[in-house]
Amino acid sequence: MAHQLSRRLVVSGLAALGAYPACDGYAQETIQSIYEAAKKEGKVTFFSSNDVKPNQESAKRFAKRFPGIEVEAFKIEPGPAIERIISESSSGRQSADVVDSPISYTPLLMNRDLVVAFPFDKVFGVPSDDLLFGNRAIHSYNLDVPIAFNTSMAKASDFAGGWESIADPKWRGKVLLEARGILFPLLAQAWGEERTYGLLQKIIANKPIIIKGGTPTIEALAGGQGAVAVGTYGGRVLQYQKDGAPVDWARVGPIPAMIYVQMVVKGAPHPNAALLWAYWTASQEHLEELFKHHYFGRLRGPNISPLGKEMQAAGAEIVFETTDANEMQRLLAKAGAMIGGLK
Repeated sequence: MAHQLSRRLVVSGLAALGAYPACDGYAQETIQSIYEAAKKEGKVTFFSSNDVKPNQESAKRFAKRFPGIEVEAFKIEPGPAIERIISESSSGRQSADVVDSPISYTPLLMNRDLVVAFPFDKVFGVPSDDLLFGNRAIHSYNLDVPIAFNTSMAKASDFAGGWESIADPKWRGKVLLEARGILFPLLAQAWGEERTYGLLQKIIANKPIIIKGGTPTIEALAGGQGAVAVGTYGGRVLQYQKDGAPVDWARVGPIPAMIYVQMVVKGAPHPNAALLWAYWTASQEHLEELFKHHYFGRLRGPNISPLGKEMQAAGAEIVFETTDANEMQRLLAKAGAMIGGLK
């Protein structure tokens, strides 16, 4: 489904390189011509919600492929990053070249025409299925949201019935619910709103413990503050599990997954280096470093992560975030309002 949606969103009139208007400062013809121009720029600045470490390690591999370009990565959450880009656009001087973001935040930049469209498929060979919004965004990786549980307080068989198992009264006061409710707009892609938000209402009736943020949620789960978590990431579960925490994820579907994209900022100070880095962040080399340090990665396609392969082997359906960003925002606001209404 996600593949079909992404194909529909790629603007057909941009199929040929010549269909793109000339962009000031861009050497559009080939990877080599872009690289030669990027070397003169000497640097690329990347706003990312991920820790600096995987980006630093990826930058070392990038430097072997494209020597002479410094990668400066800043850890900043998508919301603040996009607010900064919008604010700087009014002054005509951007500090970011590339930003990563889940689809739900993209309208804030797209609607203000603050993202560059570029034929990454024609120049870099990026698969068309990975290009969204008229070639203005590249699908880089996914953040999956499975059922997570503390193995000292619950067992996998407790969740054989899937998400609706969490509404069982035995979990009253033992469910950790992430405050933004990101799971529910994603789950609605498979179930529809009535069933999805009906489940949320049942979970709310079970007196959950509200936690803000995916990482604080797994920390609380590992610490035994709850038996089951709704809203942390599979990668975080693996990370804490490797460190000895009593946590695991249930091999049942559907498993919702956010789509994180990379966007080149319009007015970027290093436009050609930005194109190279945006392309790089969807590459196998970058994704290997991301998984090594965060256990995040792709859940489909040729660069699928080990976690994605495990989900496939378990037969768990994966439901990808809708590429209708405005619809995603609406559904997210609905979940946030329900959770925010808890006393």
